[in-house]
Amino acid sequence: MGELPTYIFPAVQGLFGILIAVVWAIGFFRNRNFGFLLLAFAALGECVAGLVRQAMINYVFYHQTNLSVTERSSTVAIVATVFLVIAIVFWLLIILGAILVVFRPSKAQSVIEGRPPVSG
Repeated sequence: MGELPTYIFPAVQGLFGILIAVVWAIGFFRNRNFGFLLLAFAALGECVAGLVRQAMINYVFYHQTNLSVTERSSTVAIVATVFLVIAIVFWLLIILGAILVVFRPSKAQSVIEGRPPVSG
């Protein structure tokens, strides 16, 4: 169980990512702004990708003992590069979601007020 401590940091990141995604999902349900939903899914995807990356690296280090040091380092480099590209895609989605949240008015703000009714 030597690899168990290596999961602590991604798991804590995942926990906070889930909390942030829940808050953004609530923002989507309150404002009906697609940017909140995009932020929630991108945050969850990035957290899951971090856990999968750590699992793959742990598999190479702790369960593939027959690999040489060169093979291990090249495998870890490939895994890290692939997950860096995936993280960049998620960051771009988060930026797009943030832009949609900031620059698109929510349904509550886009209600056009008419004249008040005349009484009596």
